[in-house]
Amino acid sequence: MNTTLEKDKNLVAEDYFLLATRKWDDRLEDFFPVDDPSTATQTFNDYSEAETAYFSMDYGKCLQAGGRDVKIELIHIRFGIPHIVRNQMLFP
Repeated sequence: MNTTLEKDKNLVAEDYFLLATRKWDDRLEDFFPVDDPSTATQTFNDYSEAETAYFSMDYGKCLQAGGRDVKIELIHIRFGIPHIVRNQMLFP
């Protein structure tokens, strides 16, 4: 059986890529979690598209940053288990 996620794109639930832009939280002294509403995410079926989006990110494209540090993560979700592929921090 092949299930899909309810999103704009028809993604296979067992295998997709997530590009998450997480901003810094002073209270946590860490970046907000991926599932936080302030975290901007994009989903991809294809690794090359996800990697292109990852490498094209710069601080100016992170509108939700608000002058704070941000962390960009490319995450591979396989059978519901997240695996970080790449990550970087951007500073104002």
